[in-house]
Amino acid sequence: MSFTLNQVTQRAGGGDIIRTKNIEAAEPVIGRGTDCDIQIADLAVSLRHAVMRQTGRGRVEVKALGQLSFEANGAFTRNAQLALADRPKLIFGSHELRLAPGAGADEIVVTLSRTASVAGEPDVQDEKTVFRLAASMFSRRSAAWTLGAALLALCLVLPVVVFAFYRDAPVAAPAQAVPRADVQWEGGALSPGHRFLEGNCQACHRKAFVSVRDDACLACHKTGLDKQAALDLAAQMRGAGSATAPEPARDHAAADRLARAQPSRDDLAHDIHAAVARTFNHPDGRCASCHTEHVGPAAAHDVKTVTADQVVGTGCADCHAGLKRRLPDTALLDVADWERHPDFRPLVTLSPKEPRVERIALADTPLENNGLIFPHDLHLSKTGGVARMAQELGRARGYGAALDCASCHRTDASGRGYKPVEMVRDCSACHSLAFAHEGGRTMMLPHGHPDQVVATLSAFYASGEAASSDMGDLFRRRPGFDAMPPVPPSSDAVARSVRAVFSRGGACYGCHTVVAPPHPGSLAFGIAPVRLAGRYLPRGGFDHSVPAHRVDANGQPICSSCHKAESSKHSADVLLPQIARCAACHGQSKRVLPTAASSSCGECHGYHDAGRPAINENAGALWSPHGDLWTPGR
Repeated sequence: MSFTLNQVTQRAGGGDIIRTKNIEAAEPVIGRGTDCDIQIADLAVSLRHAVMRQTGRGRVEVKALGQLSFEANGAFTRNAQLALADRPKLIFGSHELRLAPGAGADEIVVTLSRTASVAGEPDVQDEKTVFRLAASMFSRRSAAWTLGAALLALCLVLPVVVFAFYRDAPVAAPAQAVPRADVQWEGGALSPGHRFLEGNCQACHRKAFVSVRDDACLACHKTGLDKQAALDLAAQMRGAGSATAPEPARDHAAADRLARAQPSRDDLAHDIHAAVARTFNHPDGRCASCHTEHVGPAAAHDVKTVTADQVVGTGCADCHAGLKRRLPDTALLDVADWERHPDFRPLVTLSPKEPRVERIALADTPLENNGLIFPHDLHLSKTGGVARMAQELGRARGYGAALDCASCHRTDASGRGYKPVEMVRDCSACHSLAFAHEGGRTMMLPHGHPDQVVATLSAFYASGEAASSDMGDLFRRRPGFDAMPPVPPSSDAVARSVRAVFSRGGACYGCHTVVAPPHPGSLAFGIAPVRLAGRYLPRGGFDHSVPAHRVDANGQPICSSCHKAESSKHSADVLLPQIARCAACHGQSKRVLPTAASSSCGECHGYHDAGRPAINENAGALWSPHGDLWTPGR
């Protein structure tokens, strides 16, 4: 048993179109619903109006599935027993179904067509307009043109008119005093560093309908300024409302190298995108191509969590993935993402005298020669002589307990880094430079200048004060004062006191490498240069002021989580964490770790080279974009 449906529709110019299909169902359902086997697009027909089944050879039953009836051979009924030999006719609304036997023994042919319209009955076009709005509103074409014209007037014409009318308003006027019809064009809030420019769109958008050009950026981020010009520019920016002085924006690399570093894209979509961008004044290679503003809602640039100089950088990995292949002579390593980020390569001091430094990967366990003798494990021990000294002698310095990192390493004014360690301020509570008491005064040796040490002791003995003074800590038996027998003023006494300071057990010997005099009778002792690293990673922008970098959830310092100083026995150890430690927070997806930190390249790297000289000859220090890498021994 099978059913074949012939659906007849009339051509607009006359004639019929017959579409034939086989009905798979054994009992076809007739109705207006899309799930019906015989679908009739007529509002007078129920969604599932009737069902058709074969009751015997040449006989068919049609039964209503609801309360609505149908017409069978001229009579309305809800159940009809029909013989195919009679060629029965069924009427459902304005559609006619004719039943006939098919070519096969069990085939039934159903022909569906629309009956001719009768007087008062709506035709097909009338039924299609039942749910339209054209009868009570504009037509679709009129509504589209009206809406388009309204959008053009509100979103283009009105902002342009308001801009032209208020373009000469004073810049200092409050933003809320000037109508901002063009605010609908903005894509989001400005970054904190540029927040003071809100309401002063002309500072960057200097020409209407032209994208921001480099000269607008370089008007503030000027390069090559002398000290006075830089101070004047900073004062001008503060007067305009900026909280920080603008950073000079020097080139990331030469223009030809930047062009070669960009990945080749031979796809048509990229070419079309670039052509459209150029057509609408958005060419590549501008400052704003990478440093974009108006990105995201205002919450994305919360000044409490975002540094003042942050702007959004995009597409770093596009060039830095496979960079070696395009620029074989580059010193940079390929970086595609956090998972394939190379380990840190700190700038390690190999010789403090020249000075000589080299970038060495942490995986190669670099050792530095900074000229200082300092065991971290001894000083950070909770037991032993150092801890006892800190408890007894450190009360005057504010700690009076076993040493920790904060006892010697003090944050700078910005909170992002640390001040250089100074001997007098940070070490002299235990390592005293006093060598005698005289007349209620404490006589101190000058630190950092061996020739001045010799001169001080020579002057002290030559004055005759040594005979009546209480000699102190020349042999460094312990910090503080150990009484020594009075020493008569003589050249031998001067020689003995000077050699005591620079010999084993003396004030200088335990921390510094002593350079012996050129011949035995000379007192021209020297001290090997000390070069302590201020930044091992001068191109990185690590910020110690971020709470997650400084304390744990309980507010306790977490220095030891990254810097394994408690186990370091030599000052040659480079106490930096490997990048896997950073990736535990920064390389995670927020879907996996809701507390994951940002994975943006700009969190640690700045785009521009600050361009400072590698060596500051006057201070003997190496400089980086973020401050001095080396701090001279003091």
